[in-house]
Amino acid sequence: MKQIEKFLIVILILTIVSIAGNLFSNLIISRLYGVAEFNKMTLFNKFIASIPSFFRILVHICVAIWLFGTAREHKAQPWAWFVFGFFFGLTAAILFYLIRIYDMIRSRAEAGANSTV
Repeated sequence: MKQIEKFLIVILILTIVSIAGNLFSNLIISRLYGVAEFNKMTLFNKFIASIPSFFRILVHICVAIWLFGTAREHKAQPWAWFVFGFFFGLTAAILFYLIRIYDMIRSRAEAGANSTV
């Protein structure tokens, strides 16, 4: 399995976990309290309801660290990709690989054009 395929599988799993966690917490809050009662929730209950947000931030941090290492490996401004990955998470990782694919296609086209001349 290529590195890109492994990465896409990880992205898919993390996205599903993130969406499922958010939906699950919203379901619990609406079933237990209802919309009007949300302001009356205790601090502990609000903490429990914020757990999916914690995991989402954790995913953003992991993606940022991963992008930093991968960008350094490909000599592609690792700090910029780290910041982009921290703020945009999986979207930044997808964009990074789209840019990498575009660069590979462009370099192959240039190599093919140079060899036919």
